[in-house]
Amino acid sequence: MRHPLWGAVELTLAWHVVLVLFAKVILPPLAPSWFPDLGASAVNAVCFVGVWFVLWRWGWLRRSGVATLGRVRRWWLAVPMLVVACSYAAPGLHASTSLLVSSLVSLLWVGINEEVYSRGLVQQALTPLGATRAALAVGFLFGVGHFQNYVFFGAALDDTLWQVLSAGLFGFTCATLRYAIGSVWPMVFVHGLDDFFQIRSPGAIADWWEVCVYVFHVAFGVWLLRRYGSGDAAETDSAAAREDPTSRPF
Repeated sequence: MRHPLWGAVELTLAWHVVLVLFAKVILPPLAPSWFPDLGASAVNAVCFVGVWFVLWRWGWLRRSGVATLGRVRRWWLAVPMLVVACSYAAPGLHASTSLLVSSLVSLLWVGINEEVYSRGLVQQALTPLGATRAALAVGFLFGVGHFQNYVFFGAALDDTLWQVLSAGLFGFTCATLRYAIGSVWPMVFVHGLDDFFQIRSPGAIADWWEVCVYVFHVAFGVWLLRRYGSGDAAETDSAAAREDPTSRPF
C-alpha cells in the first residue's frame, strides 16, 4: 500500500498541474466586463468537478466531509475563523459593484475547490497518520502549494513566501475544524470570504494584526485537536466505512 504522505503529495501535485494547465493552456482568457473573474471561476469549477469525481470513484465522498454537513451542532466552531476573515474588511471594500460581485463568486469557487481538494481529498488520504500529523501535513502541503503563484502567476517572491506561511497556518486550522465538525462546508464559506475581504480591502492589514492571526491559527488548531481531534476523526472514518464498505484505501 502506498504511504499516506506520498499519496497526499501526489494528489497535491496532480491538483496543481491540472489547475495550471486549465488556467494557462487549455481555457482561453475569460474576463468579460460583466464578469471579470469568469476565467478564475471556470478553472476552479473544473478542478472541483475532477476532485469530486475522484472522491466518488474511491468511495470517499462522505468520509472526506464533502458529501455531508457533518455535526451541524458544531458549526459554531467556525465562527472565530469567520470573525478573523471579516476583520480584513475593516478598512472597507474597494471596487465597483460588478467587480465586487464577480470577485465574491469566483472566490467562493476558490473556497469550494481548495477545501474539497485539501481538507477533503488530501486530508482523507493522510487520515491514517492520525489527526495531529494529518492536520500538520495538510497545512504544510496547502501552504507550499501557494508557491505556484510565484512560479506561474507572476507574484513577487517576498509576497509569495508570506502567503505560503499564512496559507499553511490557515490550512492547518481548517484541517482541525474538519475533524471536529466532520464536514468541509463551514470552511468553504470562511475560506471564500477570507480571500474576498483580503483581496478587496483597499490596503494591507497591520503587521501586528497579521501576527495575532498567525498565533490564533496555531492556538485554535491545537485546542481543536486536543478537544475534538483523534476520537472524532476515527469515529467519522469508521462510520463512513460502515456505510460504504467498498471504499478503497489510498
